Amino acid sequence: MGTPDSEEGRSEVEGPVKKITIRQFAAGKYDVTRGQWEVFVNATHRPVVTGCAFSGFEDASRKAWDANPDASWQHLGFPQDKTHPAVCLTWDDAQDYVKWLSQKTGHTYRLLTEAEWEFSARAGSNTPYPWGAVASHELANYGADSGWVGAAVGRDKWLGTSPVGSFPPNAFGLYDMQGNVLQYVEDSFSPTVAQIPSDGSAYKEDVVLHMTGRLTFMNGKKSSESRMVRGGDWGDPPLMLRSGFRNWAPGRGFTLQNYRSGGVEFRVARDL
Repeated sequence: MGTPDSEEGRSEVEGPVKKITIRQFAAGKYDVTRGQWEVFVNATHRPVVTGCAFSGFEDASRKAWDANPDASWQHLGFPQDKTHPAVCLTWDDAQDYVKWLSQKTGHTYRLLTEAEWEFSARAGSNTPYPWGAVASHELANYGADSGWVGAAVGRDKWLGTSPVGSFPPNAFGLYDMQGNVLQYVEDSFSPTVAQIPSDGSAYKEDVVLHMTGRLTFMNGKKSSESRMVRGGDWGDPPLMLRSGFRNWAPGRGFTLQNYRSGGVEFRVARDL
């Protein structure tokens, strides 16, 4: 797990490279779709909460990451149908969904751990992307080469999310591990790969952070106040789709409980 010093775009949070032992588990073939989320909402009478960042809201007075107070998983600034991934959901939404799914099916569902996610995304590869060294809009839905804006190029014809399974799967048969939407994993924020448990379980330490460089804004916060998100989304530049790229939520100005983004959701894992 992790990226070598020589990989283009690598940051300090992606190292050091560490050997992790992964136990057998099942991973969702696709991200949870809007249609699947709607079944859960109807079954549990869950209210729809508005306020969503990166929702496609066009207003010169706002930045892309500011919250659109009117947006929700039902109402976005880009088109979606039931085959698209459900977005504008919180960390708690994801947790409630896997608990409900476990109760409904009798199996133990959860989010992937960060180590499981990277193992699944790499699918046996050791290159920056599972298909090689260079990103391609023929293989994933992502943004322009710089900035945070959707790009429609070739097979990638969407400026927002795309229907799940629109691009070829990786060698493990998993779709959209790179691009389309970032995926919540179970882990709390950890400054480096060194903290990731060697047995592939989730990092859940609750410690006060002491960061340096560009991450000093996190100083004084607890590690559990942020959760890791992986994979890159429809508006991210290609370097953020790399299998070893580490990202986290919430964005600045939000809490884990109120952060919703048009670029973040989750896929499920199941214990075996």
